[in-house]
Amino acid sequence: MTTNDKRKQQQVRRMVELEHIARQRHLNAGGNPHLSVGSLNNNDTLTKEERQEFLELANQVFDDESIANYLKKNGTWRSRFAPD
Repeated sequence: MTTNDKRKQQQVRRMVELEHIARQRHLNAGGNPHLSVGSLNNNDTLTKEERQEFLELANQVFDDESIANYLKKNGTWRSRFAPD
C-alpha cells in the first residue's frame, strides 16, 4: 500500500469520525434518529471549524482522479440505470 493510499484512509477515517460526532450531537439534542443530519435539513451539528475540515477532507479524498477511476470502473448512474 502506498503512502498516498494510507493518507486517504486516514482522511476517510477522520471524515467518518466527524460524521459520528455530528450524529451523536443530533441525537443528544433530542433529534429525530430517522432524519439525516446536516445542512440539507438545517440540522448542522458540526462547528464551523469541523464543517470546514470535513469539506477540505472531502475535496482531497474525492479528487478528479479518484472520481474518474470510479466512473471508469463502475460507469455513471445513467449508464447503470438507463433503459436498454
